[in-house]
Amino acid sequence: MSKLVLKNISLRQDSEDVIYDLSATFNSGINLLIGPTTAGKTTLMRIMAGLVKPSTGTMNLGGKDITKVSVQQRSVSFVYQQFINYPSLSVFQNIASPLLAQKKKQSKEEVAARVEEMAKLLGLTPFLKRKPSELSGGQQQRVAIARALARKADVVLLDEPLANLDYKLREQLREELQSIFSDESSIVIYSTAEPSEALDFSTDTFVMNEGSLIQSGKALEIYQKPHSLAAAVAMADPPINLLGSTVDGKTANFGKETFEFSRPEIASDSSREITLGIQPGKIFLEPQGPNNVSFSCRVQLAEVTGSSTFVHVELEAGELVVIEVEGTKNFAMDKQLTAYFDPADLYGFGSKSGKAIFAPIGRAR
Repeated sequence: MSKLVLKNISLRQDSEDVIYDLSATFNSGINLLIGPTTAGKTTLMRIMAGLVKPSTGTMNLGGKDITKVSVQQRSVSFVYQQFINYPSLSVFQNIASPLLAQKKKQSKEEVAARVEEMAKLLGLTPFLKRKPSELSGGQQQRVAIARALARKADVVLLDEPLANLDYKLREQLREELQSIFSDESSIVIYSTAEPSEALDFSTDTFVMNEGSLIQSGKALEIYQKPHSLAAAVAMADPPINLLGSTVDGKTANFGKETFEFSRPEIASDSSREITLGIQPGKIFLEPQGPNNVSFSCRVQLAEVTGSSTFVHVELEAGELVVIEVEGTKNFAMDKQLTAYFDPADLYGFGSKSGKAIFAPIGRAR
């Protein structure tokens, strides 16, 4: 199996560090690169593609140093979030364009066979004679992906390729991409800001924040045991609730509510300020067990998504919390509620360092 190995990659632009001393190994198959829009994902992918030269560090592909290899000489395909097709060319010509640009020329029959293979794979066969302007947004993105795959590149970079599509198209294309790359013949690096995509792909995942790689591993493992607050936020879907709390090894507080709380990671002989985290789906409107902690809150907004209702509430001390309720429910504004959670479902992070102190105990997603 081929590998793309980045070692101590950094990039400095306009006297500012953009990528910080980043090392990572990407294996064949799909690799997820996740983080907020300012994380540096696109910049890192441009470095991998050879479009930007790193200030320091090396890149090794399949045992060969490609750090100084030009973009034209690299076996890399790139699909951007803003999909780009040639408007004056037909779908067939768009898909064929990278094959015709290769130094090693192919016969017309070989090019046609490869184009038809990609068109069939991505459901574009009926549209080969059409221009991109005659296609839907989802079909145009399929054309961009088909063109990127036509070359049989060693590395395929997909920079948030589904971000501009509607929900149904994203779901459909996400499944198709997993099927397309199931043979693990290429190293696929798929960037996203959506934790649901990382959890859905359930593969090797690399979390970026402010130009640094902050954690890597399987998506579910990172979700369950983030190393930092930044990783927890990046992997939380829906967003994790965060509240300041004082813990002393025996008790903690959630808003104005103080409850018994002891974890071996918290010393019992001193008091400290930490940030508590809890997923919206782990807060309930009815008690779920004998260890539940209750708190009072007031409804500010009920957001219905179809399968769930997200109830935005304000605690007595003014903190804001979101509760995920199954199904479609109506909640009157300013309605007083009592909510419940199990302390075993809490995350803990250093209030200043952001480093993880503890994670939920034996809880699956």
